Amino acid sequence: MVTNDVYRALEDALGPENVSQELGVIDGYSWQPALNLGYDAWCPRPEAVVMPQTPEEVQAIVKICNRFGLKFKAFSTGWASWGSPGGPGVIQVDLRRMNRIIEIDEKNMYAVVEPYVCGSQVQAEAMKRGLNTHLIGAGPNCSQLANATSGWGYGWTGLYTGFSGRNPMGVEWVLPDGEILKIGTPGSNAQWYSGDGPGPSLRGIMRGWGGAQGGLGIFTKCAIKLYSWPGDTREPRLKGTLTDIKGEVPATHKVYFLFSPSYERFADLAYAIGNAEIGYIHCKGAVGAMFGLLAPRAMKKLLANPVVRSITKAFQHMTLFALACHTPREFAYQEKVLRRILDQTESVMIDSSVLPFHAAFWWGTHRSIFPAMAFRPGGDFLTSMGSNEAYDCSVKNAIESEKLKREYIDKGVFFEDMADCTWGGIYEGTSNWGHLEQIGMFDRRGKQSQQGRFNYLDDTMKLTIDKSLAFGLSCLGFDLWKVFGPRMFNYHVWQSKIKQAFDPNNLADASFYIPPYDQVCADAEDGSDNDKDALPASPAP
Repeated sequence: MVTNDVYRALEDALGPENVSQELGVIDGYSWQPALNLGYDAWCPRPEAVVMPQTPEEVQAIVKICNRFGLKFKAFSTGWASWGSPGGPGVIQVDLRRMNRIIEIDEKNMYAVVEPYVCGSQVQAEAMKRGLNTHLIGAGPNCSQLANATSGWGYGWTGLYTGFSGRNPMGVEWVLPDGEILKIGTPGSNAQWYSGDGPGPSLRGIMRGWGGAQGGLGIFTKCAIKLYSWPGDTREPRLKGTLTDIKGEVPATHKVYFLFSPSYERFADLAYAIGNAEIGYIHCKGAVGAMFGLLAPRAMKKLLANPVVRSITKAFQHMTLFALACHTPREFAYQEKVLRRILDQTESVMIDSSVLPFHAAFWWGTHRSIFPAMAFRPGGDFLTSMGSNEAYDCSVKNAIESEKLKREYIDKGVFFEDMADCTWGGIYEGTSNWGHLEQIGMFDRRGKQSQQGRFNYLDDTMKLTIDKSLAFGLSCLGFDLWKVFGPRMFNYHVWQSKIKQAFDPNNLADASFYIPPYDQVCADAEDGSDNDKDALPASPAP
């Protein structure tokens, strides 16, 4: 509870205009439908909202919380329910006033950003300098700092630009006890070009695979790795509608739709592309979902037609692929290699440069604007599976989850998309690892399907265990460390020790992370996690 003493302390630190308990304000933070599976889409209401502008003000907030025993939760651009409190008694720290691109270092290829800088801002400035940034599938509206420091995240260009966990460099971090830590080279009063030294690296503790989701403090600055942009440094000039948009696509860029006869050949195609070190974009295309994304009202009728359904099914194993090369010679080489790979994997392609929407699709994929269209058919969606593993494992995730999702489509929980709505690709070229997550689109207004959504996620977790499909997005709900920790080398023991060491007062809201070690031990002693085969129903955040 925020007492008068707490409120005055926050006002003294930030100014009265940057602290609020007004219901109209705090309820705006509670309304968060994205990936919040309950019927009403409300997250727990924060006790108050504060808006700092400097690291020192963030530090002051955290120290006030430590003095009065209040929990806090950071909020950058606020995409999805894990940016909100996971329970009552939490102060929401809205970082929107920290919105600067502090530096773009062209030579060392990084950008230093504050929390509220979104991907499209970094990309626009980077492209003027012949550089580009990794944008996650959630879209260019998301915080670059949050993606890199606090959450998982793969984007369409991951083949070339890696994924979120690989892109943070130097970081400024307000720890849960209020101390400010700089990791990497800025910790030695140097530039921001490395997150791993001099000295031991803390990036694994900071974020691991999926990030602490605010459970280990607040990040106030981060250097983001940039990559070469083999395109025009001018803003692209586009005009028209989505289906007939006109634009100037660089001669050394092209988008392709690649079709394989089976999932086995789909995987072979991905491995061959990675081994050949070609391409700028690689991602599975969800043919069955395209009707819902582009023509949601027509989807149900079209897919109910057996002829249309049969034709669509034949194109199910689709890869969205793009080349973006620096020279015509490089482009000719990569396209020649691609054609050879297609022959070897019994796959075919459609060259979208001959289609009227090529310019729109070219820019939309580089800008990562299309995945967010999963909201269109009914206004919401969930995602599951999606382990980061060898790509054969990812394909197995897709195959098994499609069978399960088919059952829930038939029950009316999800919209009909032929169960073909898996998304993801290979990371970092020759690494040949990646993910494929299964997306389910639904109408939140249908009360009858709410429990079905929870049941589906529980079933995907069981499927992950039964089929040895690795740790994926289905495994990140409340308290699921109790289920997966003992099955995965007791990672939860070490993770909870990290939480306790960095947050001795347990004040950084860890609802989406893990409680301190003492609490984990207490849970084990009272038997709350003794039944390792019982999966808890996933609660609405």
